[in-house]
Amino acid sequence: MVLFRLPSTADWLLALACAAGFAALAVPFGLVSGIYRWAPDLLSADTLRVAAISLVLPALMEELVFRGPLMWAAVKRGRAPVWFIVLSLVVYVAWHPLNAFLFMPQAAETFLDWRFLAVTTLFGAAATWMTLRARSLWPAILFHWLLVVAWKGLFGAPSFL
Repeated sequence: MVLFRLPSTADWLLALACAAGFAALAVPFGLVSGIYRWAPDLLSADTLRVAAISLVLPALMEELVFRGPLMWAAVKRGRAPVWFIVLSLVVYVAWHPLNAFLFMPQAAETFLDWRFLAVTTLFGAAATWMTLRARSLWPAILFHWLLVVAWKGLFGAPSFL
């Protein structure tokens, strides 16, 4: 299945460069704005629990839902239309406040915070680029998972995570 084709070495290197660019923007923004705080806790039981769970939800499931249709469109047409890429990003970002209202009221304060939504938008753009460039969901899935684990294990994610 094209969604899960293994990316080439060049695709992985480009995804790594994209992730580094994301981090170069998101980490300083997060620390200065206060949405992140330096709080290393990588080997705690909480972080290890989050690492185990977040590989499936949100990483795998959200990438399937929000980036998967882009891949199907790209395969069907040769490339995904720009309007479809923008719509995917908007729906991905909007999903977070909706998720707080419908399923995770304990996350509402964070998921409605403009700083969180700004980082989410930047992440969504980076994950979309990785997916379309590699023609695979794997780089975005791994990137999403690492982002959640880093947030919990290094940058003081809220306790709901």
